[in-house]
Amino acid sequence: MKRSDNFILLLCIIIAAFFWLLIKLSNSYDVSYTTYIAYENVPVEKRLTKIIDSSLVIGFKARGYDILKLNITENMKLLTLDLTAYQLKKANNDEYYINTGLIAQELANYININESDIFLSKSTLSFVLSDLHVKEIGVQGRLELGFKDQFDLYEKEMIRPKTVSVFGPLSVLDTMTNVYTEKLKLAMVNEDKSIQVKLYNPLPDILNIEPGEVNVQLRVERFTESSVEIEVDVSSLPENVRTFPSTVQVNFKVAQKDFSNIQSNQFKVIPDVGQTDLTSAKRLHLTLVEKPDFIRNEWITPTDVEFLIIK
Repeated sequence: MKRSDNFILLLCIIIAAFFWLLIKLSNSYDVSYTTYIAYENVPVEKRLTKIIDSSLVIGFKARGYDILKLNITENMKLLTLDLTAYQLKKANNDEYYINTGLIAQELANYININESDIFLSKSTLSFVLSDLHVKEIGVQGRLELGFKDQFDLYEKEMIRPKTVSVFGPLSVLDTMTNVYTEKLKLAMVNEDKSIQVKLYNPLPDILNIEPGEVNVQLRVERFTESSVEIEVDVSSLPENVRTFPSTVQVNFKVAQKDFSNIQSNQFKVIPDVGQTDLTSAKRLHLTLVEKPDFIRNEWITPTDVEFLIIK
């Protein structure tokens, strides 16, 4: 037999198998699945502590096409139910249940059969939801920010909302003072930003946090170094004192937008004498006691001065 004859024979077998498969898939079959139950989106004020009905038998008759589609696209060994889609009904104490009618309805729509043709071994599924305590707790950011040269935060980051509701056992809530964001790392920042950041849940099996994320706003400005020269204020000293030098330089960083607002009368430098005996001291250490709120990273030059008591 020639090679071309072998190829033709193989092609005929493939075509025959394809049509045989089409015929088989067009037939209807009875199928049954035993699926295990899981739940998601439990109400934040409750904790799922026990699944009473842990499995469900699902049976129906459908075409082979639809059964194949179902087996490919869905995991029939595990059924995860979104509790926000169901009406929770209370049985007693902390026991709740949902009706399985919605499961049959969704499955019927998916595989194009009548809902009445679907068999479910249980009409309801039961589970236990325990009540949780709630506490309003402040949010703290965990930011690792890198800025382009000369840029920096203009003010502390703004987090909204400032507090969130934390649900959990009272013994755990009493130990919590802050809720933290997930770590936020940014590099080469040179402009304002508004970022949604998820909150870090240290005990996800015990605690629920609502909402689960916050908005972090960053105000960024270009900064420059500047300085002012001011006289050392000795008016509060018990002695009549003259310092050498009598003026010092206050250095600082300021946002360029605030640069024109700098005035020397906004600053005050005094000797920090504390319990110092002026009659035996040789130098006075200076401290900055008044300054504008919008400057940062300030330092005095020089930090110590000589002085003379004038009689």
